Order: sequence, then C-alpha cells, then structure tokens
Amino acid sequence: MTTSKISSRLSRRSVLKGGVALGAAALAAPYYARNAFAASGKVRVLGVTTCALPNWDGFAKDTGLEMDFVAINSDPGLYVQEVVANEAGDDYDIFIFDGGIEDRLGASGHFQVLDPSAMELWGDVSADVKSSPLLQGVDGAQYGAPIVFNADSFGYWVGDVAAADEELSWGMVFENEKMLGKISLEDTWLTTLPNAALYLLGKGAKIGDPSNMTPEEAKMVADFLIERKKAGQFRAFWHSYEESVDMLGNKEVLIEECWEPVVKQLQRDGKDVVYANCKEGYSKWMIGAYLPSQAEGERLEKAYKAIDWFLGGDYGAQIAVNQGYATANPAASLKFATDAGWDADKIGAIEANMAKVERKMALPHYWQNSSPEHVEAIEAEWSRFKQA
Repeated sequence: MTTSKISSRLSRRSVLKGGVALGAAALAAPYYARNAFAASGKVRVLGVTTCALPNWDGFAKDTGLEMDFVAINSDPGLYVQEVVANEAGDDYDIFIFDGGIEDRLGASGHFQVLDPSAMELWGDVSADVKSSPLLQGVDGAQYGAPIVFNADSFGYWVGDVAAADEELSWGMVFENEKMLGKISLEDTWLTTLPNAALYLLGKGAKIGDPSNMTPEEAKMVADFLIERKKAGQFRAFWHSYEESVDMLGNKEVLIEECWEPVVKQLQRDGKDVVYANCKEGYSKWMIGAYLPSQAEGERLEKAYKAIDWFLGGDYGAQIAVNQGYATANPAASLKFATDAGWDADKIGAIEANMAKVERKMALPHYWQNSSPEHVEAIEAEWSRFKQA
C-alpha cells in the first residue's frame, strides 16, 4: 500500500476559463510523471491530501486489494488539467475531488455516472448527503459518492487570540486591528473570497450567495480585502497542507484560515490551538469519489469495491479521529470503533465529532462552489487582490 504526494501552485485562471477548455499552459506535459498501469490487485486513487489514511491495512484486509493513493492539493484547476489534458483516467481507477467538479467533468463525458446497485452500502447513506448538489451534475446525474464533508473556519492560538470555547467572528481573520500581520489566508478564491463575503454579509452587505457571486459582488469583496491588505492585516498566503501546518504551528501567524486537519495535527503535536466556532456561519464543502470514463471491466469492479469500503465504518472512524471530518455513514463509524475495542478517548472523539458536525451544519453556511457562474470575473478580482 502506498500514499504519495503531489502539490501544485497552479493558477485556476487558465484552466477554469471557458469550462473544460484548457489554455496552452495547462495543456503542457503532465504535472508529474505517469506510472505504469496498476497491477491486477491494486486500486489507484488520485485524491485530495487529507482524505488519505496513514495506514491502509484495514482496506487490504477487507477488500483483498492494495491501495495506491496519490495525494494532491485541493485545486479545481489541477483536477481539470489532470483529467482533461493529461487523461489521468487512463492511469487511475478513482478520483477523490472536491464536490462540484462534476458540473465541469460529468456531462462532458470525463466522469461516468455511478451505479448505486454496485455498492452494498449505498442504501445506508443519508438521502440528504448523497443527493447533494455537490455530487450530482448539471444534468441531474449521480456522478459522485460522498467521501468526507465538513464546515470550515479558521485555527488560532488559545490565549494569544481568544479562549478555546469562545464564539468568534470571521472579523478575527479579515478585520482585526489587534492582529495586523499575524494572519494567513489560503491562496485560493474558492474559500477566501466567499469567507470574506460571509463576513461582509453578516455586517449587512448585499450578497446573494457567497459561493456564486455576481461580478459586482466579487468586486466589492475584493475591494474590502485590498483595503485590509494595505492596512497590513495579512502576513502570508499558504499553498499546501504542510505549509499551513508549519505556518500556524511555529507561530509565524496566530490566526490562520485553514482546514480542520491542520488544527488536529497541531493538537496531536501538543500545540495549544483550536478550530474556531464562527457566529456568521461556515464554508461548507464535500469531497466525492468519481469514476473516470475509461474505467471498465475489472478496473471498474475494483473501483466500486473500494468506494463501498470508503462508505463503511473503518474509514469513517479513522477520518473522524484523525481529521475531524464527517463521513457518509457516521453511525457505522461509531459501531466499527466500538466493536473493534477502540479506547474511550477515540470513541469519545467520534461522538464529539458527530455532535460538532450537527451543530455546525445547523448554522448559516454556504456550499463551496468550484464552478461559479461568473468564474472569470471572480478569478479576475482574486488576481487584483493578490497583485495589490
């Protein structure tokens, strides 16, 4: 079993413009060298970094297959480049990507429609989860199976910033005179622009949907961010999971817009950091498993077997404890951990995670949208902010 890592700072501007049509830069050679096609007993997955497990022994035991997980950053532009330009479906059996990408790669023929009857555990997944618009294409077809989902905010150092259980505003990140130069942002419009919009919405700004802004709304948000940038609010942008861990962990910044696994890892390392409870709401997202159109025969059978395992309790329990993510079947996760004799701390962590997710999902939020209607305008405003 293997888990390898690919990272990218590739701009989405050239690859998202005009649907799946790619510019010359994106049509260049593959971002990483292709491997020979997987051996008969191996499943090859190209997926988001934080969806990988540190150990795939349970997968091998339950399925009789070997996992080869190639991890990449969460980047819609990179997904499009790999699937369309580099024909990654020739080499990978499953893609585990941010939900919503099927709007771009589903009806276009790059993903195939899922067959629910090929997965034993599909019926155990909540109808609300598997029918999410982040898994179904614009044509209404079911392209994705739910792998993990969550509602994101920001991490901060207890004591230096606020108490561990305090309800905070997104203003701690975007408009905080006490923390000038002590804040880092994720280097992507996909989260940072909508999160800033959510904050401004809470202050009374007229924004319909933070994840699908009009050009005028995107300009307003970018103007605000440029003003805060010129005031010295932000120290840096992070581009990869490892960089975000290092930046917050070594106190280069005290507040960081980040993924929850960043905080989980730092807590395991003994750092006094927590993940914020936000009064305005959260950035809600889902990551799905997708089948490349090239998968057929034995490849397709292995892929369905692997996706079915992702929907079960072993994967869900490990992800809940290690990353703090919700999975498609939380009850199965708790049952697996209990039946396997996991210690009380881990079982308690799974129960606490289930309660946390329920609480966060009840608050205002928006669904992250990797394919907004006015993506070119949003990209242009993000570029203007970055260059200011």
